[in-house]
Amino acid sequence: GLQQMFGGLMVMDMSSVIEMMNEAYEQFNVSHTVNRLNFGRPIPDQVRQSLNLTSQLDGAVRSVSDGYGMFQYYLQVVPTVFRFLNGTVIETFQYGVTEHTRHVDPGSNRGLPGVFFFYEVSALHVEFEEYRRGWTHFF
Repeated sequence: GLQQMFGGLMVMDMSSVIEMMNEAYEQFNVSHTVNRLNFGRPIPDQVRQSLNLTSQLDGAVRSVSDGYGMFQYYLQVVPTVFRFLNGTVIETFQYGVTEHTRHVDPGSNRGLPGVFFFYEVSALHVEFEEYRRGWTHFF
């Protein structure tokens, strides 16, 4: 089954945060690199290559020239099972991503600069099964 993933909640006085952000916007750099993003067990490189699977954000570099950037990643996480002839089963997840980048001016009430990941676990799942064709295909 699916394991639950938990998030956090922070409560604070937003007026002091906004004041601080207005003063620090020019120094607040949200440029970033996503080296690797996995949900669950990593898919072995040999399997990735043979099925031509990619992780869309691995190695992604995003930069902004000022402190006014907001990067939002919306991830659709899909439970995935790999079944191999030798009996090995790997239960993991793949994901698809839509990303949005926008400029947020201080005091615009359009959000704060930062890098945000939002995810949803799909009700559908994918199964890859390795098999051998029988000899009857020669007829």
